[in-house]
Amino acid sequence: MLKERDFFIESLRDHLYYLRTIRNFCITIELSFYKNNLKYIEICNDFANKCDELGREAISYTGGFVSKEALDNNIYVSEFSLPCEKLTEKLFGINIDKVFTEEELKLQSGSNEKFDIPGVMNLNKKALVFAKNFSTFCVEIRDKLDSNNLFSFSYSDFFSYLFDEVNTYILDLERLIKMEGLSPIYAIGYEYNFAVTLSKTAKFIRDWVDVNATDVFDLASYFVNSFNDIIDRYLKASISPDVEKELSEVMENILIDYQKFIKNIITRLLKADLYFITPPISLDNIYTSVNFYKFTLTLEEGEINAN
Repeated sequence: MLKERDFFIESLRDHLYYLRTIRNFCITIELSFYKNNLKYIEICNDFANKCDELGREAISYTGGFVSKEALDNNIYVSEFSLPCEKLTEKLFGINIDKVFTEEELKLQSGSNEKFDIPGVMNLNKKALVFAKNFSTFCVEIRDKLDSNNLFSFSYSDFFSYLFDEVNTYILDLERLIKMEGLSPIYAIGYEYNFAVTLSKTAKFIRDWVDVNATDVFDLASYFVNSFNDIIDRYLKASISPDVEKELSEVMENILIDYQKFIKNIITRLLKADLYFITPPISLDNIYTSVNFYKFTLTLEEGEINAN
């Protein structure tokens, strides 16, 4: 059973990461459609606006404070977030509502000791409905792409990736709503989902980068293979605290190198040294996801032991 403090912190941690991530997914999806697909563009706008609405509500419950560790690890926003949003605006001729990002950048180290448990529980339930609706939307688009009934510049596998990412959010929201703590079963499930989504991000980077950037292509391929190897290990693993700890350590070591790789390519992108066929916010999303997953792995063992 979760303590109220842990419920409050873990809930807001999820919302501050996932809602901004999904907001950027919506922008990327919108930019992948021709203007004649107005229906889907409008749906994406509605989802993005809902992310901003729920995100601002989540920020209001923090009182302007989150843990120092969360800030130090850039799990919500990074030094690249605003520059990537501005470059996306420049390259695609759109306007991005940057208030959510700017508000997250204002968050300070500390804690809000006023735990509005009913308010956050209500937010969790609203976010769960939202996340399930967005997941259904991603599946609909993926299925229409696979059946040649819709065109998008994003592959159908990209929408499978979005589904995997959002499904992890859904699983955690369902756990939090039940006030359940982490267990080895939950942890291995989360980490397996992390490995699956990270393998896909490495594959996307390999597909998105300029073909002349062979160094990026080769490193991305290496990470695809590394994440696939750990996926296989998770599938074969027995469920126990010792096995979960061992797999977590392997995953964390891979993430450290992958984190450096993503940081390097975004730095090069912003310096105009690299070209990608995707909005820059997509790469910032990948960077914050790596930060979030790595941060989550470092917390899991302590949370499992505490529960």
